[in-house]
Amino acid sequence: MNTYDKQNMLKRALAEVVGDQYVTTDKMTVFAYSQDASLFGGTDAAVVVRPGSTEEVSKIMKCAYHHAVPVVVRGGGSSIYGQPKGIPGSNVLLDMTRMNKILDINKQGMTVCAQAGIMMGKLQQACNQAGFYIFVPAAPFHTVSLGGWLSGAAGGGGIWWETISVTVVLPDGTIVKTGGGPGTNTRLKHHYSRVIGGPDFTGMFIGDGGSFGVKTEVAIRLLGLPHITRACILEFLELEHVLELIRRHGERVNPHPFDPLLVFGPGATEIFSPGSEGVEKFTIMAIMQGHTEREMDAKKDIFNDIAESLGGTHTAELDAITDLMAGGGEAEEKMEMFGLSFFNGLGLAAWLPFNIPRVSFLEIYPKLVAWREERLAEATKKGFECRARFEFFTPSDQCAVSGEVDAFFKDTDSPELREFIKDMILDYQKYTHELGLLDVYNQGVMSRLNAACWSPGFKSLHTTVKKALDPKGILNPGLWVET
Repeated sequence: MNTYDKQNMLKRALAEVVGDQYVTTDKMTVFAYSQDASLFGGTDAAVVVRPGSTEEVSKIMKCAYHHAVPVVVRGGGSSIYGQPKGIPGSNVLLDMTRMNKILDINKQGMTVCAQAGIMMGKLQQACNQAGFYIFVPAAPFHTVSLGGWLSGAAGGGGIWWETISVTVVLPDGTIVKTGGGPGTNTRLKHHYSRVIGGPDFTGMFIGDGGSFGVKTEVAIRLLGLPHITRACILEFLELEHVLELIRRHGERVNPHPFDPLLVFGPGATEIFSPGSEGVEKFTIMAIMQGHTEREMDAKKDIFNDIAESLGGTHTAELDAITDLMAGGGEAEEKMEMFGLSFFNGLGLAAWLPFNIPRVSFLEIYPKLVAWREERLAEATKKGFECRARFEFFTPSDQCAVSGEVDAFFKDTDSPELREFIKDMILDYQKYTHELGLLDVYNQGVMSRLNAACWSPGFKSLHTTVKKALDPKGILNPGLWVET
């Protein structure tokens, strides 16, 4: 049987599962999936199928497993490091975006259950309207799917510890529900814990890049939506003092979710305050979100006292911004929308993220900035115009600091510029790995860079689990290791 006949046979089999309108081999449609938001590209597929339920995903995987056909799963296509390549020209691409429904918001139990193809912006809006808070990525939260975020970017950073159950379709089509609730124990009706009654298999499917199974439904714990916002914004001249502020802040409160501390470096400060070029200055924004004015005002006063004792200074301009930010919980959504449009307007991005143990930050962070400057000097020699630098970092918890030292170029149609930025992103990550860092994006080329640093024992464990769940190696080939 030739390739054309095989594709038609596969298309007919998939159409019996999802219907003719949700499966295609049309060349123009399939080509669109070879692109994504990154410079590293999407997946070269033979067939694209769009399931609408867990049961349909199960039937698709059973068919693919039987015929040993590679399957690549796609959510919003927002990875900055590309998608798994699979077996180019032979892949079934599983587009999860039809599975975008809220299944249940349990107000008494404070949980939400949703299909994994839902975009985080839609999920946030539904939770907010019901009076609950759910953490979402600041940008681009309108194009990041729940399943993709849990699989790749930081393993759903900010919600992984609130994720209490995932419904997963294994490569052979078996449906598994994890968590200490109705998935583990058939006598239970409600999700409330991920560890009671069995091992934490929920954690196994978080941050796996999608290599162990296809996520179809997720249950997440919620918090009450904060209605009061307060902010403190100060300037610092010494990075050491900034880091000490982060340490003292993390001693008192968990920065996630209602007490984030945002630090903007000199390049970002120049964007916000034109004329500050050449001044090594850090702008600190502390946001307090909660439920009573008394509580938030007390947090603001305490933070100000600590920051001022470390040399932080106020300006009339920054204090005016804090006054504007004081208000209701809807301020968070407005800030996120500002962030999305803001980044879109800076130019063509060389995204240079990092995740550094706080105890190593003072040693490593200046090296990352210096590395970027060397590459920007090279870009200038090549005639590429850097329009902006953007340094940003935040304590993600007591132990780690996450952020970016991005550069933005004047957007042109030059393929040479895009190739330069692509190489810059990849070379930067190779450099950070040499410094002992592992990036939070378990996707595309980044998964393989991370896996190259695995210890022998960890690599053996992953290989054992992968072979047990996916003996034919059909699910997302190319993740973690080259195919």
